Amino acid sequence: MSVPQKNACLGNRNKSCSINSGKGVGGGTLINGYVYCRGSREQYNKLAKAIDDPSWNYDNLLRYFKKTEYFHRTKPDIPINISYHGQDGLLNVQNGIFNEKFGKPFFEANKELGYSTIDYNGPNMIGTSIIQQFIKFGKREDFGNVFITPFLGRSSLEVTTRSYVIKIEINNVTKTAESVLFSKNGRIYRAKASKEILLSGGTIASPKILMLSGIGPKNHLEALGIEVIQNLEVGSQYKDHIIVILPFSTNITLREKPFSVKLDNYLRGYGELTSVTYSQNVGFFQINRNISNIPDFEVFSYVAQNVTATMQPNAPTFQNINIYNILSYFGSKSTGSLRLKSNNPYDYPLIDPNLLSDTNNEDMEGLYHSLKYIIKLMDTKPYKQYKVKLSDDCPPECAVYQYNSKDYWQCYLKQRSTNGLHMTGTCAMGTDPTKEAVVDTNLKVFGIKNLRVVDASIFPEPIVGHLTIPCAMVAEKISDVIKIDYGQTVYVS
Repeated sequence: MSVPQKNACLGNRNKSCSINSGKGVGGGTLINGYVYCRGSREQYNKLAKAIDDPSWNYDNLLRYFKKTEYFHRTKPDIPINISYHGQDGLLNVQNGIFNEKFGKPFFEANKELGYSTIDYNGPNMIGTSIIQQFIKFGKREDFGNVFITPFLGRSSLEVTTRSYVIKIEINNVTKTAESVLFSKNGRIYRAKASKEILLSGGTIASPKILMLSGIGPKNHLEALGIEVIQNLEVGSQYKDHIIVILPFSTNITLREKPFSVKLDNYLRGYGELTSVTYSQNVGFFQINRNISNIPDFEVFSYVAQNVTATMQPNAPTFQNINIYNILSYFGSKSTGSLRLKSNNPYDYPLIDPNLLSDTNNEDMEGLYHSLKYIIKLMDTKPYKQYKVKLSDDCPPECAVYQYNSKDYWQCYLKQRSTNGLHMTGTCAMGTDPTKEAVVDTNLKVFGIKNLRVVDASIFPEPIVGHLTIPCAMVAEKISDVIKIDYGQTVYVS
């Protein structure tokens, strides 16, 4: 849990945001929403310009995205720019389930408001689509099963599980990362590095390990009795998306298929039981149209699936089905932090997302206008036939404001908004360590030899969309950088 918040997550216990972390071979891909989303071309191009390194622009990154992916078409055949998709990678990617009753109104309603159906992993990200997911025959494709387990027979690879990193040992004279201390089954082990150490603990664990190793803000480390080896602003640029879930009641009646049919479909690798949701529609939108090609927010529209009910032998009937719209706002003006609770490596860190805290109130304004778009969307002709109505109860704290006023919605958003679990920035990439950069454009830690950070923490701003596939891209890119650094040949297809 985060530290108590002042402007978001206020409806949660102790006003804290819940922060999930994947602990296992495959990391966050074991527990996330398995959404295949690369992010905005324009955002990567802005990043490349800001760090003065064209290797990070989208055209140069595209081959790394495609390298991981095996995309194959599934029905319905929505617009796909196949030249932007890989056909030879290990990660199986396909369209999510499409449900005519719930999917069609979403596309038609957004079309009424000016948004077309697109391939959001193609040249233009703004519009609506069926979600692309990394699943195979109805089962999650996690990065452990795809990129690690098949290669455990390699003599150059050893995976040790139930192993907890305590610190990286760094020579304070030469400023060289030499080994990793970790505990396993009650014993302490030391893994020595012959060339480099690659830290891929994620946005939460990587900064924590760096600070425990003496790399971090000088005053913070000294206050905890940790020897300072390199003074860097580790954990000082914590950023995340902001999420709100808006449920709408309808008059929709749904007759389920018999469970025997669903089970047969599941065993064949498709159908409702292969998905956590009953509809897989997503849209990427702008608040001010045509300002740039970077989306401001995302809407994921779905119908919650009652798994228990669907397992009844006779087909049940559901009435007044709720439509849930997940709003994810991509604004990143607010900046939080991650700090050590103590010098004990087994203590959780202190995480402060600090959402909706920017001094100019831009994040709240953006979130408010994004919410208003969803309400407008539900009032379009395709949805009116279902008598769609916002069904969420008024938070008691907001009862003092006139319903549907701006003050009401801003109060509502503070109570009901939460963190997006797309955290970045704690080991931010940049060119100047005096301006809060932690790693350079080859992801080497400033001032330390033989140490890189390779995970979501290196992105200075949250990636528009979802983080999993950008992390895969980063791993592929830096793999080539490392090969080149050690004199190996890199083949470019």
